Amino acid sequence: MVKGRLRRLKRQGRGGFARGVFGPIGDLLRPGQSLHNLGLPGNRLRHPGATPFPARSLRGRSIRSLRRDRPANWREVPTRDNEGFIWLDENGVERLRFMRPTGENPANSQWSRQANGYLRWQSSQSTPGMADEGKLFLDVDGNVVSRTDPNFAESTHIMYEGPWP
Repeated sequence: MVKGRLRRLKRQGRGGFARGVFGPIGDLLRPGQSLHNLGLPGNRLRHPGATPFPARSLRGRSIRSLRRDRPANWREVPTRDNEGFIWLDENGVERLRFMRPTGENPANSQWSRQANGYLRWQSSQSTPGMADEGKLFLDVDGNVVSRTDPNFAESTHIMYEGPWP
């Protein structure tokens, strides 16, 4: 990164907060990542005017604080069987999904994330709809996770550690 740009980001309060640079897709781009290797159609933004996510990381964030910072033009809808909620942005893209804790013993669940509750965070450039193809999932720090990553499921199902609202 150019020295002057880093200084400018620090003045704006955006420098040194996480790995990578807050990119044009409203998410963190890892060093070496660009729009060209994210698999976007024609290497173009699907939703160029998408509202950025209100947080740069989900570490230490409670549901109450996330709800307080949610953009006004995003809708909150329940998941099927009211197991949690989904935030849909102005383009109909699912940006955040919260699944409530099941309350079961973590050893009896498929993974402990189901017993404790989990979040799934998506990029502003994901495709709207039910199909998983074309969706760009993020890890807890807001980095795009490749589907070929061997820890894809563990990285994109972010365990919720805060209090239930």
